[in-house]
Amino acid sequence: MPEKTQAEIVIKKQSQMKEIMGRFAKNKMAILSLGVIVLLILMAIFAEQIAPYGPDDQDLSRQFTYPCKEFLFGTDDYGRDILSRLIYGSRYSLAVGLISVSFSCLAGVVLGCIAGFYGQLADNIIMRIVDVVLAIPNILLALSIAAALGPGLGNLIVAVGIGAIPGYARIVRASILSVKQMEYIEAARSIGASDFRLIVKHILPNCLAPIIVQATMSIAIAILSAASLSFLGLGITPPTPEWGSMLSAGRAYIRDFWPVVTFPGMMIMITVFAFNILGDGLRDALDPKLKV
Repeated sequence: MPEKTQAEIVIKKQSQMKEIMGRFAKNKMAILSLGVIVLLILMAIFAEQIAPYGPDDQDLSRQFTYPCKEFLFGTDDYGRDILSRLIYGSRYSLAVGLISVSFSCLAGVVLGCIAGFYGQLADNIIMRIVDVVLAIPNILLALSIAAALGPGLGNLIVAVGIGAIPGYARIVRASILSVKQMEYIEAARSIGASDFRLIVKHILPNCLAPIIVQATMSIAIAILSAASLSFLGLGITPPTPEWGSMLSAGRAYIRDFWPVVTFPGMMIMITVFAFNILGDGLRDALDPKLKV
């Protein structure tokens, strides 16, 4: 390929990226949501430095303390600082969201590539399995898997991740079907490019936009599903400071002491809302048909 042509391609890609970033920057809510997510990630990474107390520091003499200068979010039934537990709990909630989505995204992309690129029998088998899984509500499927595997962080990630695989498989399959007959794919095939190279180098890059949007929104769903399972006792169990398990532990005192359930619920709500708005912003920025 001539050097001039390579330079033109680089300039074109840079201009496209600049245009995408410009469209995203115009969405103030998406920028705000991105800032919230960055703060949550930093909070999870530097929990030891930020939290005023340890997540399991107990003192029964200060139990059920309402928010005050010493305990900004109050204390729970064991006298543990709620704010500190929320800060440490961000590690578990974000880890479940990010790892389960990474797992489901990888599996879904592989299945979607096989179904879309090879078609015929492989496509029929994979898509019929996907249809069966999609017929089961996500939370019901996650409940069934979590109940079979038992509580725990690893089992929770698997239970939440499996339900999200069909969505990625369908998106990747549809994208591949729309581009695999394009002229540049035929040109690459004619010069001896392998199937793996065709998929990785030429087809998947054209599917990245919908995958990124789906992954961003799936993180919010995964965090909410993980909190729901923990609340029901099928996820991360107390005394681990996960937001859903904190809600579950505090539900006995919901009428008498509001901080023990209000603040974990607010953290879940803010995190899910931020990821959803970020996903909307990325969709608008990555889709050239939606000019902000």
